[in-house]
Amino acid sequence: MRFCAILVIAALLFASLPVVAEGPGPAKPLIPFDRLAASSSSQPDPAAVQAAMNNSGSSSSQNVKKRHWSHGGKIMTFIGVPVLAAGGAMLAYGLKNGDSSSCNGNTCVSVSWKYTGAAWLAIGGSLAAFGLTRRTDQ
Repeated sequence: MRFCAILVIAALLFASLPVVAEGPGPAKPLIPFDRLAASSSSQPDPAAVQAAMNNSGSSSSQNVKKRHWSHGGKIMTFIGVPVLAAGGAMLAYGLKNGDSSSCNGNTCVSVSWKYTGAAWLAIGGSLAAFGLTRRTDQ
């Protein structure tokens, strides 16, 4: 059982490698720094901040490309959410019933469902969070 879990996790990580290789999208501030730093004092001028907010929406809306959810982000999310749900089920089972063990001849296997569920929750949550934040300009 543990070997199967390791294989499933390795397969999920291997399947998400091309998506991870894309890298995060570029971060763009809402208000350009040069407009905020118009005043010489350490605190920005409220009028300059308001003018920058008003001007940034009108001048940049003409040539802004709409950012869409990337294909890799969809894959990561659609893999991460079921892994997250399975991890929650394993954790709940482990909290209710404790560890389970089975013996077949001379071989005995013990599964700690609490730790297995927690690991799957972490992996699924990470995949879902990274997948939801993947954006592309295409």
